Amino acid sequence: MPKAKRLPSGNYRTQVYAGKDENGKPRYESFTAPTARESELLAAQFKADQNRKKQADLTVGEAIDGYINAKEAVLSPSTIKAYRSQAEHRYDPIRNKSIRKLTSEDLQLFVSSLVGEVSPKTVANIYGLLSAALALYAPDLAFRVTLPKKKKRRQTAPSDDEIAVLYKKATGDLKISIALAAFGSCRRGEICALKYKDVTDKGVSVHSDMVQGYDKQWIVKEMPKNNESIRFVSLPKSVLDLIGSGDPEDFIIKKTPNAIGNAFIKLRDQEGLSIRFHDLRHYFASIAAVLDIPQTYIADFGGWRQDSPVMKEVYQNKIVPIANSYAKILTDHFEQIVGK
Repeated sequence: MPKAKRLPSGNYRTQVYAGKDENGKPRYESFTAPTARESELLAAQFKADQNRKKQADLTVGEAIDGYINAKEAVLSPSTIKAYRSQAEHRYDPIRNKSIRKLTSEDLQLFVSSLVGEVSPKTVANIYGLLSAALALYAPDLAFRVTLPKKKKRRQTAPSDDEIAVLYKKATGDLKISIALAAFGSCRRGEICALKYKDVTDKGVSVHSDMVQGYDKQWIVKEMPKNNESIRFVSLPKSVLDLIGSGDPEDFIIKKTPNAIGNAFIKLRDQEGLSIRFHDLRHYFASIAAVLDIPQTYIADFGGWRQDSPVMKEVYQNKIVPIANSYAKILTDHFEQIVGK
């Protein structure tokens, strides 16, 4: 907020930017009072009234765009990309409506119009962005909206035989990617961000992610230091031999996450399997559970959050020698699968 300046008369004046005139030149409002504090208070009240008027005129589309711009520096490129896509295509029925004139009925009708068009999860994502934008620009408003219930699907992990078939039939980058996902619980972005300098004689160090920005360009970003995804992944020796060696700064996989995903779909369709690439991580977690590895270590190996912040993170801390023994159990099992 601008500071008051003393005038020759002894009074104080504070000037506040008030927009532009009809000629596009900056316009200022002046507030004069006997003391600096009174002058600055009058200016602050004017600015607050000005902000309230702006919010009253803000449309849903403008609020969402403003929210995305405000969060761009702190959210991942992939999240911003998803937000901008939603902003462009999902809010047409209410886009031009003033946020101050919105009612719970307006929002409920909007949500209901999405049911059947997209999944309940997508409806929740669309409303979640809208709700966050409204909370930022009109925190005093409260709405009551019922979202569709998410459908519960039975999750089944791939079998050892299915993984063995995919691994055997795959070649090149896809073969390595399947191994890293099924035997190391790596995500596609993590796989494509790996460089040869991340490889040791025991496994790979996962600390980066390849993501797609709003401009559809793929970039590699370092994961935050407190993210559970930063981890060391133990791998069978045969998989490490498959990865081989190269220039430390070269990427192990020379393809994008989308390219890996498309190649995987082509292979699984050829083999008559109904498996998503992400199901390879489910396989890792399921096999680890079958082998009686405690949840604390499964979460650590796979880069997942612990179920209970108190019990899992505070009391069930990792013991390195035990973790190494469990890692060996996993790699021995996967070595058998590779040899099938």
